[in-house]
Amino acid sequence: MSLTELLLQAKAKKADEFLFVVGAEPRARLANGWVTLRSTPGLVTEWNLLQQSLLSNQQKAVLDTTGVVLGETALDSHRVGFSFFQEGATMKAVVDLDVDGLKQEVSLPASLLENALRMKGMMLLSGPGEGGRSWILQKLLQKMSEEKSFSAAVLSARTFPQIRDEKACFVYHNGQFARSEDRESLLAGLDLVVYDGFSDEKFLEALNLAEQGTFVIYSMKSPSMENTLRRCFSVLHKNFGAQGSPRWAEVLSVVAGSYGMPGLSGERVFAHEILLVKPQVRSLLENEDCKGVLQALGQAAENSGLLALNQSLLQHLIRRRIDLKTAFEVSRDPDNLDQLLKKVGI
Repeated sequence: MSLTELLLQAKAKKADEFLFVVGAEPRARLANGWVTLRSTPGLVTEWNLLQQSLLSNQQKAVLDTTGVVLGETALDSHRVGFSFFQEGATMKAVVDLDVDGLKQEVSLPASLLENALRMKGMMLLSGPGEGGRSWILQKLLQKMSEEKSFSAAVLSARTFPQIRDEKACFVYHNGQFARSEDRESLLAGLDLVVYDGFSDEKFLEALNLAEQGTFVIYSMKSPSMENTLRRCFSVLHKNFGAQGSPRWAEVLSVVAGSYGMPGLSGERVFAHEILLVKPQVRSLLENEDCKGVLQALGQAAENSGLLALNQSLLQHLIRRRIDLKTAFEVSRDPDNLDQLLKKVGI
């Protein structure tokens, strides 16, 4: 099977990503996980052909010089993203076949969108995977753009899903600036700055912007709400001591987590947990009381705007989007989920 046929096969399967590694079997990531497209390993000749198909001459030069290149191009009239990596005998390419998230109909919690449209302070989004987190962020920004006029910069270390032009204006950058003046020039006068997929050092940069009055959405990879909070507390304490967490709590408006799982219809379903930073929660954050924050989230009333992971899973079960086995695998408190199910007769 040729390289072109492999890509077309991956698209026909509605794959999210195509993975090509020289010496390994070509694979595609579907909603329910990775599948092998061919039993024979990828060849160097195919690696060269893949470069010719997706990379410009300038991008090939960057790959040869630095060993890494990221970008976007058109494939069969659709926009795709790509990342190439080569070092020694290692040659790897990942093709994002759903850059714009066209196949993903993600349902956003109302409280998340409502708080985003207020455009105040810092909003923190997290999730265990790169692709799912970017989809959630892209959908949120798209919804905001449909509702409100503003100017924004999206700083992303990887190819970010394009946002359709509506009322808002977006510029995109990889977040790497040769001079601080270049960064200040790009961000000057913006209403919103989005950080997607960066290391903890960018978190401090985002905090500083929020303190200056710019609305900031910071997206980070994290397996759980608890991990997200503890990582932030650690960075703040290391850099600012006891004053770090109170500074963050002052500007923080929302902490949200999104967790993908296979749905009953073959699509990818996302469960959410939403922590609105109300006065009680703000006090807990100031004191780095992670356990207290999680308890407040778990005990929140149904219409309070706060959403626990088990409550989100319960909603998916009631709507028959996922099965019980999946729900209990994703839940971090199966006993509590079982109690919720019994209350509604499931």
